Amino acid sequence: MVKQQKPKTLDQELGSIPEEFLKLDISHYSPTQLNQPLWLWALMYGAFTQKERRRNKTNVNMFFGTCIGGITQMMFCDEIWTYQSNKVENNNKISMDQALEILNTDIRAYEPWDEKDREKYEAIRHLAPDYLKQSYEGWKSLNFKAPVIAERNVTNNFTYVNGLGRIDGEDDLHFVEQKCKLPRLLKPKKDGTRSVSSGKIDISIQHCRQTAFYYAATKKRPFLLYVNDQEYKIFDSSNCDLLTKDAMAEHMEYYRQQARLRDRHIINSKGDLLKLLSFHDPDWESFYADIGDENLKKAQELFKQAHNL
Repeated sequence: MVKQQKPKTLDQELGSIPEEFLKLDISHYSPTQLNQPLWLWALMYGAFTQKERRRNKTNVNMFFGTCIGGITQMMFCDEIWTYQSNKVENNNKISMDQALEILNTDIRAYEPWDEKDREKYEAIRHLAPDYLKQSYEGWKSLNFKAPVIAERNVTNNFTYVNGLGRIDGEDDLHFVEQKCKLPRLLKPKKDGTRSVSSGKIDISIQHCRQTAFYYAATKKRPFLLYVNDQEYKIFDSSNCDLLTKDAMAEHMEYYRQQARLRDRHIINSKGDLLKLLSFHDPDWESFYADIGDENLKKAQELFKQAHNL
């Protein structure tokens, strides 16, 4: 059974968002956007369409996180929301055996972006079942009560546009944000082969900020779940100072500050893309610029035009 969220009317949308935002087709902020450097955000969400962002370079780390998380949701969740805002009733949750079959099919079908990504893929693909098993154990330990819901959109109010995010899993009282910790490739051995380090679990402030965003939207008890091939760890206010109520209030204030910065740039640009880009100096040497040749070429040309205004 599929249900659809009722969208806002056009009058509701257009009446609440300033013209400068509409010219740039910016209708919301997300934790991902607010965690990005300003130059990257202006490029990705001012210059690139969603279709173009999907052409950004991907890697096996991203694939592992999406794949493991999605299959785990199929084992535990009663309702799963799609990106088209359709709610799918998951009346027949899959077993671990079925999950491993799906995982095996997905892993075999993965197409590495380049040779570097292929090398990492070949080194870690055999670890995928262990990641899935740790993910399963982590979710099981949370003991969520039905109905368990995945990928529901939630919002927080900012000044001009709302913040929008999707929750990995939740019941009436709790939610979980899940992350996979992938290993690093080690230096080549004398025989040319490469092994990997363990995917050490350490907590990230960006992940805590993202978790705080969902807490602010739901007021449900938050859990931040990390998994690798050997263990899972769950962080909350009882064992992490970055997830206390006061800390999460600080995280939300950080997001509000980041939203206000973006608001100011958009308003000052008067909705002109090149003017928006001209406010920023891109860091082409950072890993953020590793977006694939096609999109990188377009990005560099746009910033060149912007800085020549």
